[in-house]
Amino acid sequence: MSDNVLITPKKQDIEPIKRVAEDLAARPNSHRLVLMDDAQHDAVDLPTPLVHVLMEVANQLAQGHSVAILPDDKELTTQQAANLLQVSRPFLIKLLETGHIPYHTVGSHRRILLRDLMEYKQNRDRLRKDRIHQIVRLSESIGLYESEDFVEREP
Repeated sequence: MSDNVLITPKKQDIEPIKRVAEDLAARPNSHRLVLMDDAQHDAVDLPTPLVHVLMEVANQLAQGHSVAILPDDKELTTQQAANLLQVSRPFLIKLLETGHIPYHTVGSHRRILLRDLMEYKQNRDRLRKDRIHQIVRLSESIGLYESEDFVEREP
């Protein structure tokens, strides 16, 4: 399968995928998969990273989202990277030129490794979350916020 293929669930597949996602979530430490057809049943032991991938893919598909699986050394164009970060291409170029995200050139074109982009994104997201918590603590300390009013919600 090509790494450019998006896997999109059909409407009739969403409910069965939800059941699989719920089953995987109910048994996160289960690493045995049984494959069945009319002739035989085969049990396959799954490595932990594969179980995690299956759980995440099932969760995303169950929500009706399309999924693409890419290797972490996949080279992205500046537009693809900007789209993944949900920023403009000129803003991404500034991040590259200021050294916030490593890149290399192929001819005259910049390329970003997916792993480098995701590392930047995780750091950015962690920093944002930390800053939100600082603002909440400051707001609480000056009486603008009651601590029980703040409920963190995961995206």
